[in-house]
Amino acid sequence: MAPSSGPNERRVLYLSKVASQLVYPLALAILAAALGVALVWRGRARAGAALVAVAMLGLWMASMPVVAFSLLKALEVRHPEVPPEDAPAAGAIVVLGGGLHPFDPKEGRRRWPDLNAAGDRLLHAARLYRAGKAPLVIATGGVAPWEPASVSQAEAAAELLVEWGVPRDAIALEQRSRSTWEDARYTKELLEERGVRDVLLVTSALHMERSLAVFEAFGIHAIPAPTDYEADDAPRGVLGWLPDSHSLNTTSHAFKEYLGLFVYSLRARVEQAAVR
Repeated sequence: MAPSSGPNERRVLYLSKVASQLVYPLALAILAAALGVALVWRGRARAGAALVAVAMLGLWMASMPVVAFSLLKALEVRHPEVPPEDAPAAGAIVVLGGGLHPFDPKEGRRRWPDLNAAGDRLLHAARLYRAGKAPLVIATGGVAPWEPASVSQAEAAAELLVEWGVPRDAIALEQRSRSTWEDARYTKELLEERGVRDVLLVTSALHMERSLAVFEAFGIHAIPAPTDYEADDAPRGVLGWLPDSHSLNTTSHAFKEYLGLFVYSLRARVEQAAVR
């Protein structure tokens, strides 16, 4: 079972979740349009109409496949794919959580762990282990307060890793983390306990840049082992310029990564300054 968190930690998690949701393109467009309507109601019709138009144009752009592809590709191209057999050896394979749907067998919500769109992370970790790249797999991820789950991401991941050929005694669980920052923080404790100096870091290609930055901030020598690439081919023709919900979702994920890079870089500087 996943360890519980205190009320203060839960409040911080909720606030960070709400804050991140409010800076996504959809939320920004809704807020801008609402402000525009308020301006029209207050008699500033020209300014209000302009703000609504900007909100709609921004939402259209964020929903275009060409925009979503460009933002996604700019992050994924930083870490090219490496076949498991060509990856370097390391002391451990660290696979970040987020590849599974919330798992709560007690409430009848799925009897077995169920992969989501980022589930390639677990498959790739198993491939790397079977290729003999490390003797240990560390699965990370706890349970966020808003998730309907009783089993941590790490514990559910371990069940699948065992099914895919990783021995149970070759898996270590980090079940406290609810964010990438906590992934690195608590994983470092496990690595120090086992005397591991370097790791193969497995996560989605979109998420790799932020993950590497956080692990390096904690002094962990992490070698990127990205997977789950989404930006395959650039959209072609008129359909690339027409909005769709999938592209808006992709743009939002890219926004999250860019925002995370900015916020975590500031947080690392603050903590380093405090140590000094």
